[in-house]
Amino acid sequence: MAMTLDPELFLPDPEPREVRYTVISVDDHLVEPPDMFEGRLPARLQESAPKIVRNKRGHEVWEFDGNTYTQVGMNAVAGRRMETMKMEPSRFDQMRPGCYDIHERVKDMDINGVWASLNFPSMITGFCGRVFSQCSDPELGVA
Repeated sequence: MAMTLDPELFLPDPEPREVRYTVISVDDHLVEPPDMFEGRLPARLQESAPKIVRNKRGHEVWEFDGNTYTQVGMNAVAGRRMETMKMEPSRFDQMRPGCYDIHERVKDMDINGVWASLNFPSMITGFCGRVFSQCSDPELGVA
């Protein structure tokens, strides 16, 4: 999925450089892709799966089990101009694709000289999967 980044929001990509040492990042954050749960649950549970919706303010948020979970803007600031960084929820078209697309993430890691990274999820899972473990339907929470 080729996407043109808004130059008002993002800095230009740096030129790739030779890697002289191994960098392993141990505190990265990601944003789950909007289709993360589509087709991955048993058919009888699919309708109840977490879904991305656009709220009244134009933010793309997750809805699940009667609750709304925002995208934390600070989870998706890679490449952003400093003056455009904010805590507000973001839309996917305001994020660098490497924030939610694994193939684009690996390209960004290569540009950055990062060999491996440990990624933490966004708000939809809650700390240690709490959102799913406390779901009103235990079968759905485990699925």
